[in-house]
Amino acid sequence: MKAGVNVLTKERRAPEVVLLGVLLALVILAPTAAGAAPDVGMPSGAAEPRRINVLLVYTEPRLGPAVVNLDEGFRTTLESRAQGQVFFYTEYLDLSLFVGNLPQRELRDLLVRKYAGRHLDLVLAVGSRALRFAAQSRSALFPGVPIVFTAVDPTAIADTKLDPDVTGTWLRQGWARTLDAALRLQPNARRAVIVTGTGLPDRVWLAEAKAQLASYRNRIEISYLTDLPFADVLKRLGALDRDTVLLLGPFSRDADNRDFVSQQVAGVFARAASVPAFSLNENAIGTGVIGGDVVRFRAHGVLSAELAARVLRGERPMSTAEGTNAYVFDWQQLKRWSLDERRLPPDSIVRFREPSVWDLYKWYILGGAALLVAQTALIAGLLVNHRLRRRAQRTLSERLRFETLLSELSTTLLMLPTTDVDRLVEGMLKRVGEELDFDRAILTERDQRTDGRRATHSWTRAGLGPPMVLTSDICPWIGSHLLAGFVVRFSRLEELPLEAEADRKRLESLGLRSLAIFPLVVGGSVVGTLGFSRLSGERAWPDELVARLQLLADVFANVVARRQTDHALLESDKRRRLAEVQLGRHRDELAHALRLATLGELTASIAHEVNQPLAAIVMNAKAVGRMLETERPAPQEIAEACKDIAADAQRAGSTIRRLRTLFRKADAELSRVDANALIHDAVSLLRRDMEDRGILIRPALAEALPSVLGDPIQLQQVMLNLLMNACDAVTGADSVPHEIQITTTRPAPGRLAITVRDNGIGVKDEAQLERMFEHFVSSKPQGLGLGLAISRSIVEAHGGQIWATRNDDAGLTLHVELPVPTGAEPAAASPDGRDRSLISSPNS
Repeated sequence: MKAGVNVLTKERRAPEVVLLGVLLALVILAPTAAGAAPDVGMPSGAAEPRRINVLLVYTEPRLGPAVVNLDEGFRTTLESRAQGQVFFYTEYLDLSLFVGNLPQRELRDLLVRKYAGRHLDLVLAVGSRALRFAAQSRSALFPGVPIVFTAVDPTAIADTKLDPDVTGTWLRQGWARTLDAALRLQPNARRAVIVTGTGLPDRVWLAEAKAQLASYRNRIEISYLTDLPFADVLKRLGALDRDTVLLLGPFSRDADNRDFVSQQVAGVFARAASVPAFSLNENAIGTGVIGGDVVRFRAHGVLSAELAARVLRGERPMSTAEGTNAYVFDWQQLKRWSLDERRLPPDSIVRFREPSVWDLYKWYILGGAALLVAQTALIAGLLVNHRLRRRAQRTLSERLRFETLLSELSTTLLMLPTTDVDRLVEGMLKRVGEELDFDRAILTERDQRTDGRRATHSWTRAGLGPPMVLTSDICPWIGSHLLAGFVVRFSRLEELPLEAEADRKRLESLGLRSLAIFPLVVGGSVVGTLGFSRLSGERAWPDELVARLQLLADVFANVVARRQTDHALLESDKRRRLAEVQLGRHRDELAHALRLATLGELTASIAHEVNQPLAAIVMNAKAVGRMLETERPAPQEIAEACKDIAADAQRAGSTIRRLRTLFRKADAELSRVDANALIHDAVSLLRRDMEDRGILIRPALAEALPSVLGDPIQLQQVMLNLLMNACDAVTGADSVPHEIQITTTRPAPGRLAITVRDNGIGVKDEAQLERMFEHFVSSKPQGLGLGLAISRSIVEAHGGQIWATRNDDAGLTLHVELPVPTGAEPAAASPDGRDRSLISSPNS
């Protein structure tokens, strides 16, 4: 072994040295008794099962998906087929990870030393390079031991002579079959692109692709993407035309000698490509490729295990490739690229299929179909029955016409509003009279004022006079029976009893020959009658006809009841609206009185607001007079004094206008109101009173606030009430300085909020926060308890809300929220140009 190591150079043989070092370490660390199978659990005197030692030689790393699938299929199948206990020895040569040939002699010597004294019954060579190594080293490593190979490319092993007892499974590359399947799914394709890497297995597959696809050049343009860096391949795939078929082969190394895992690379290429990607690698399905004629490595493992079992029994089976490939496709990728599944080759395996509606709801669909069939049969039976009924109905035409008329009348009268019933009732009475051959039909209602009956709707045949209401004073017997809720009917006058003699004579004088009157009963009370009569002859009233006319009377009774109910509701609504108007008038009067009382309390402050500009006017006028008495008066100084006089006069006039507005008693007028201006005006009226009490105002008014829609006088009264309550609260508190904070904000779209926060005496518990808005509830000895109550009614009348909260430190905060009309713009500056500044300190 030393001589073998000495012939290696560090520059050219570094990978081989590393591999030999790893193998030597495995030999040194291998347990000495690795080849001996312990006799654990064997009963004394029992025959030991035949021990079968199998060496598995892999070309690829052991964790590759293909190796894992093949290994699992081989081991499980051989253990179930072999006649004895199988012990597996595994060597992963990792030949595909190294460029060039490995040191055959050193590797062979290592394995000879490792398996010295170990009897092998079978050797499995996985891959072309593993088979070449096993065939060339057979005489030294395991002479006479049968060799079974699997997944070997015949072209890659063509230069190696195999002994007659070597058998296995050939690797079949399905380039042509995959291209056929791709062309079935993409019939408009004009070009095929094949992608492979630069590794040794990649080149073997590329050579096979060119050999298989040579005959397709007359049908489709074929190009190969190989000997390119990984990044360049991605760019090329992303720029492919839609009429291109993309076939992905193995890609273990790129042009920059970077190593890759083919399964992972296939998924990256499929996701980067602008067209569907087909692959010959079964393990790549599920990463984004469509599929194709893929190599099924587990099938290779199963088939090679069955061959190995036959070899162990002394047979010499032929090598084969049958059953190792299959058409496998990804259902989700077919849907992603809108490829018709019906174009797939026969016997294709489709994976990752989502269950169809039929698979999920088969029994529901069958149950629904059965129900539909039953329903269809039932409908057919009903149609047959309906036809039979129509035949029978033709013999009862008069009865059916009346039933149709009755149904129409019932539906129309019951569904229409009472305001639209009156115009239809007389027409309906006419239809009933003509259909049943009556001379007159009359509908009466009970008069609540006279406790009698009055005719509301009637119909009379042409040529006859108007009908008369048979009240109790005209026909007492008939009237008493109707009031008692009984139906009065007779076919001729002689059928009336003796006690109805007066009624009979009256009817005879009116020319009535036959009559039927039905009371309209609602809730046990008679609210009217429905009567039919004949003058030209007698008319029979069979029970069947009476029952139908009684049903018609019940319909009219419901109409009368609805109309009386609607009338009562209308009267109630009128009274309610009148009460609301009177209540609003009383509230406005009370609010006006409260304003007058408030302004009376602010007399000193108002006088100060008026006297201050008047005193300034007097002083400026005197100054102008003195300047005019001089020999050379200064025009500029006189003009400035006159401007001051005008400004002070305007200031006094503005104060008086605000006072006149508050004193005025008028109906509410809605207009756009500037909330900040309301606060300025209210503070101006309270300025003098606040200065006397030493109250500090801290304003925090938001800019560009939209205007609210409301009555400016009522809203200003609300601000005065809130500020005066706050002033009274801070005056009675021990905290210094006395502070009131006024804030305007927009808490939400379409809402404007005003808060007045003080550090006054506050309230003791939460229950008082709601009681303070009730009428005649006040904490001040001389208070009426109406300020906050009126403020709440005003705010709620404007669609807003007002409430109070307790501060964490001291005092209360009163909140007012008002709605902002849609499209309201920010309030403009004061048109009169008056001063809007708030008090910032008690001495300002």
